[in-house]
Amino acid sequence: MKKILITGITGFVGSHLADFLLKETDDKIFGLKRPNSQLRNIHHILDQITLIDGDLIDQTSLIELIRNVTPDEIYHLGALSWVSPSWDMPSAYMQTNAIGTINLFEAMRVENSKAKVFLSCTPEEYGDVPKELIPITEETRIHPINPYAASKAAQDMVSMVYSSSYNFPIIRTRAFNHEGPRREKVFGISWYAYQIAMIENGLMEGPLKVGGIDDRRNFTHVRDIVEAYWISTEKCNPGELYLVGSEDDTSIYTFKEALEKLIKMSTVKKIDYVTEKEFVRPTSVPRLIADTKKFRDKTDWEPKKTFDDILIDTLEYWREKIKNNDHI
Repeated sequence: MKKILITGITGFVGSHLADFLLKETDDKIFGLKRPNSQLRNIHHILDQITLIDGDLIDQTSLIELIRNVTPDEIYHLGALSWVSPSWDMPSAYMQTNAIGTINLFEAMRVENSKAKVFLSCTPEEYGDVPKELIPITEETRIHPINPYAASKAAQDMVSMVYSSSYNFPIIRTRAFNHEGPRREKVFGISWYAYQIAMIENGLMEGPLKVGGIDDRRNFTHVRDIVEAYWISTEKCNPGELYLVGSEDDTSIYTFKEALEKLIKMSTVKKIDYVTEKEFVRPTSVPRLIADTKKFRDKTDWEPKKTFDDILIDTLEYWREKIKNNDHI
């Protein structure tokens, strides 16, 4: 039985990863959370995991965390991840995502931890990749065009330093767009589904408010992604980068296509939508499409869920939340 530490366990991906590990392994799960973190995503497993208060920007708390848990593996998922606010508070993003990662690695160094580390990077680091360079591979040059992406690129560089300087066994992945239940409603598909469910329940009127919807992505269900994360720690080589996600034509859509599919799934016959300036980013990434051959060849991983599964599961999640008045 291994001791697994998850930073960001109360979040979207972290909570799904905890679900997966509890179901598929006999590992003991520890989670780092801030004292004021919401527990709604993990309330159903609170009796099966051990939560420890701390903060990525508080190195002392991380040293105590590593000393007390002595983890065998660390899934470092804790981050500020919503792109839009990063223009208004770039320092906070750099502090949490880059400096917070340094703090975690320093805690490991101080405590002489030998834990294997899974690092969750982002394809946003690639920026506006020209059409002729699509699909993106592990060799594609990064060119961040928003503060969030810059902070994650810095995190990535930091991991390479600790991997080479201290021989930390760090597995780096960039998982392309992953969606599903528990996704905060500030993100595209979840935001569309939330508004549709509100309209269905008579709690708001249309039209739906959207931002830029022409960007194209390859989408993967979050439950498939967390399985891929676990497999990567079992089969991938530390120090290397792997791109993860669905890549066949049935998973590649624009946000507009996703929005219109969701509208067709609604119980309300006609729902319109309108672009609102407040939801449009200063800069956009028009296409993020991955070639995940390296990861698939190494692991034999294949996603099980379809794009429609993503949309249905997300819409049902918000329907249930709104029905139970648990959507605020």
